[in-house]
Amino acid sequence: MRLHTFMSSNLLFTLIAVGMLSSCVSYYEIPKNYSGPTATLKDSSIATHFAKAAVFKVAEIEGKTPKSSPMATPYGGGMGVTLRESSRPVPAGKPITISLSAGDSYAADGAQLADKLMGRQNAYASGNLTFTPKAGQSYRVKGTLAKEVSSVWLEEDGSGALVGKKIVGEE
Repeated sequence: MRLHTFMSSNLLFTLIAVGMLSSCVSYYEIPKNYSGPTATLKDSSIATHFAKAAVFKVAEIEGKTPKSSPMATPYGGGMGVTLRESSRPVPAGKPITISLSAGDSYAADGAQLADKLMGRQNAYASGNLTFTPKAGQSYRVKGTLAKEVSSVWLEEDGSGALVGKKIVGEE
């Protein structure tokens, strides 16, 4: 009887812990019942080394994490970086707040460790931007990463017009 009670309490604890941990992240999705105009937010990235990339992305939309990201990932389990374009629709015509992020991303932990051992520090910038997306317009996150100063911004795809202001973050 005691073993059964012990196992039941462990199972209950495990289920509660998994439930609590899985609810920590809230993902952004356009509301299912939304049928109005949309705009598109796109991330960008640049391979700076075979195992490292500069990633400029939308980190949050209205406080929620997007499901897709241009993260550097190993292709076929190797050390090389593979980048993908990520985008997501957002409702147009009303103000939204997004969090933009610029930073280094590695294909594997070993590449990041090697950079640290060689004295290289990761450049980073992040901040919030509130703007009103235009219907049918695509926007792209761009940025620069440097030891001295890094920045991230949003621009209209195609024209390159700056949306809001550049977010500057010093190392």
